[in-house]
Amino acid sequence: MEYYTEFLKKVEKHERLIPILSAVAATTVTAYYVKRIISSSKKISNNGAEEIPVPDGAMYYLGHIPQMGSVPAHKITEWHKELGPILKVKMGVQDWVFISDPMIAQEIMATQGAITSGRPYLTFGNGISGKGGRGIVFADYNKNWKNARTAVLSILAPKSVAGFDKILQQEAENSINQLVEQTKLHGEVYPLSFIRLSSINIILATAFGLPGVSSPEDPFYKELVNMIETGIKFTSVVGDFSAYFPVLSFLDVIFRKERKMTDFVENVSHPMFRRMIKQALAGDQDSLVKKMHLIMEEYEIDERNLVVIMSEVLVAGSDTVAISASWTYAILCHYPEVQKKLADEVDAFINKYKRIPTFEDRLELPYYISVQKECLRYRPPVYFGVPRKASADGTVIVTNIHTLHNDSKTFYDADKFIPDRFIKDTRSMYASSNGNVQNRDQFVFGWGRRICPGIALAENELFNSITRVMARCRIEPALSENGDKIYPNLVDVNDGGSTVSPLPFKVRFVEREDRVILA
Repeated sequence: MEYYTEFLKKVEKHERLIPILSAVAATTVTAYYVKRIISSSKKISNNGAEEIPVPDGAMYYLGHIPQMGSVPAHKITEWHKELGPILKVKMGVQDWVFISDPMIAQEIMATQGAITSGRPYLTFGNGISGKGGRGIVFADYNKNWKNARTAVLSILAPKSVAGFDKILQQEAENSINQLVEQTKLHGEVYPLSFIRLSSINIILATAFGLPGVSSPEDPFYKELVNMIETGIKFTSVVGDFSAYFPVLSFLDVIFRKERKMTDFVENVSHPMFRRMIKQALAGDQDSLVKKMHLIMEEYEIDERNLVVIMSEVLVAGSDTVAISASWTYAILCHYPEVQKKLADEVDAFINKYKRIPTFEDRLELPYYISVQKECLRYRPPVYFGVPRKASADGTVIVTNIHTLHNDSKTFYDADKFIPDRFIKDTRSMYASSNGNVQNRDQFVFGWGRRICPGIALAENELFNSITRVMARCRIEPALSENGDKIYPNLVDVNDGGSTVSPLPFKVRFVEREDRVILA
């Protein structure tokens, strides 16, 4: 990410509490929240209104953006540690309120969700791709959004996802076969390509009723990956300079970013999805496209809106799951003893039932449940929630997932990977994310009305993939020419814009000699 290096004069250090937090206070905010905010910021105005702390160093017009570095979440986490769980960051001309306390986030994002579930203007998300309030992820909170979300939930709810078991299991099996094959052929494998292929195939089958691709070398797969990666970069939470610096919009004549966005939407992304939707409607398989098509008139969903919705389903439904699985493999490579315990648990199930476990059997694998939850907490696929907008005054509100997951008040020894951290919590991630905030295992999937509709599908995918790998393989580090072990980097990250993935790494999927089942 490129940042301005010429700074102008400083802005004021602190400002008064935004109206939305006043609204929260007016609706029986408990003494707990007030105490937490006061003790953290220790800044009260003369009339008793709470102030939101602002980090030092904001520059005229540029705000805090020049200070954020290559991974903005890390800097914002530093500010949270210094200033408390709520802080205001100047994103150019916009003021963004970042929240890093789960109880406060729950109160503002969920309890008060009726007035905090809007979306701010985002150049690509709802300015170009979702123009006119189209789509789900970036669309503002209104009737059209509710209609579109209801339709998507009809196929992504837990009961509906259970109907895709065969597809999910077959794709997991195909992915593992390829990982093992590539290891045998080349001595190592870059797993993300094959994990992503599996995730894309699942969305192609469930959302479009289309057959999947068989190889990362498939031209259609490459086309899809290019579309996904480009779209994710354009939707970067903290990289939307056109929104932050409107006076400098004339620079787009030089940098042509908005023109590139428009060209991408009109000539690459939307034409591709129109073709896929046409194929889906002409095909024999049931799909989300067909369900959506039946209710388009009733819910006032036009053709362009359907295109936007389906593009969001593919991007959000495939890449975050693939990145989560990639982080899981990278982490497990560092912990062979954890792999052994996982393998023993899966083997015990196979010996008992004479088959591989399915997601319905998950309660018999409590150690797996704990490990997967901890992997998602320890290295999440995203660092920020998609920005919310308060309906009363347009205040932008963002949850900082990086800080939430690394807060020692919420998770003991938060900086450590503790595989049995959640051993007593066998709830599904879907149940946890929709349950009591004090008992949530992670905060990746969002809050309240804007919570991710695809949690059940994501959790099912991860279960099928990881349990099958453990039943068959050990994940071992790649080897240098001298035979030295090369472990995946768990410290540095690849900030893709909206997602955070491991730096490219290679590992070895080595078949276990003592495996209970044979390929």
